[in-house]
Amino acid sequence: MALARIGNARRVENFTWPGFVDALATLLMVIIFVLMVFVLVQVNLAYRVSGQDATLGEMRQQLASLGELLSLERRASAALAADLAQITAQLNASNNQRDDLQAQLASLQTALASRNTEIDKLARQQADTEAALAAAKASLDARLGALQLAEGQLALAQAQKQSADRMIESLQAETTASKAEVAQLTAALAAVRLRVEELTALLGEKEQQAAKDKVAIANLGKSLNNALASRVQELQRFRSEFFGRLRDVLKGRDDVQIVGDRFVFQSEVLFAQGQAEIGTDGRQQLAQLAVALTDIASQIPDDINWILQVDGHTDNIPLRAGRYRDNWDLSTERALSVVRFLRDQGLPANRLAAAGYGEFQPLDSRDTNDARRVNRRIELKITQRATLK
Repeated sequence: MALARIGNARRVENFTWPGFVDALATLLMVIIFVLMVFVLVQVNLAYRVSGQDATLGEMRQQLASLGELLSLERRASAALAADLAQITAQLNASNNQRDDLQAQLASLQTALASRNTEIDKLARQQADTEAALAAAKASLDARLGALQLAEGQLALAQAQKQSADRMIESLQAETTASKAEVAQLTAALAAVRLRVEELTALLGEKEQQAAKDKVAIANLGKSLNNALASRVQELQRFRSEFFGRLRDVLKGRDDVQIVGDRFVFQSEVLFAQGQAEIGTDGRQQLAQLAVALTDIASQIPDDINWILQVDGHTDNIPLRAGRYRDNWDLSTERALSVVRFLRDQGLPANRLAAAGYGEFQPLDSRDTNDARRVNRRIELKITQRATLK
């Protein structure tokens, strides 16, 4: 507008020149503004790409520089106004270009409106960018911490790598030794295979021999079973003879009973109450028994491993005083007394055995005097002794 007034003051009759000057000044301002906007957009884009604090500072410095450039341009515009007199000569030539410039001006004005919109958008983006910058700073700090941690882990990994390298060298040495050992083992395996083949052939021979031995063992087992059955039958015969002789010796006596394969003497016949010494009547009966046993023993072959078992039993009345601790002790001593007497009568000691059962194997479990009398007894049984091989 100032340029227009200056033009009006000089030439009132020509109204085209002031308008052209104003248009040209406006165009220059628009071009400068567009250039500034372009620079700002470039700076903003560079700032958004880098995302660093240094770039933001540079952009601010550039904004300050652009402000200074704008001031310079404004001063240049003032200088241009002073030079309008010189441009007058060129104005006629520029009139032909005015229409084009006006069209371009309209286009530039449209572009300016678009750029203004973009500037507003860029301003909003700048605010968002500043917020993103703060977040980027926080992220950068976190990444720095992670980087330090990674550096520590890297140092640890390097130390582990060095240790692994040393271990690999050691394993390589061991591998070399192992290869030599494998070669030795391969040779040994070949020798073992030859030995296995020899043993396989020998095993076949042994299996044939084992089959023959099984037949021989089966025949031997049959022979042994037959021999054993024969000896058992022979022992049964002598046992039957033993029972027959004892029946003849002890027939007519109520104080001696036959229970299964045992002769049972009541303790009252042989011992006084609470004593283990054989009485006079008991010695007479055992002497008759010893004669029959000696005769039978002389007839039994030596290869039959027989034994006369003497078992002592008492009632369930506890012993309160005396030389014996309990009924178990008393029953054992009574059985030993009978064994010693039979030995003194000529029976072989290796064919005699004694055992005491106390009150723990009664014939009559009732708690009566008759039951206790039945339970106080001496049992004689001829049996076969097991042989350890």
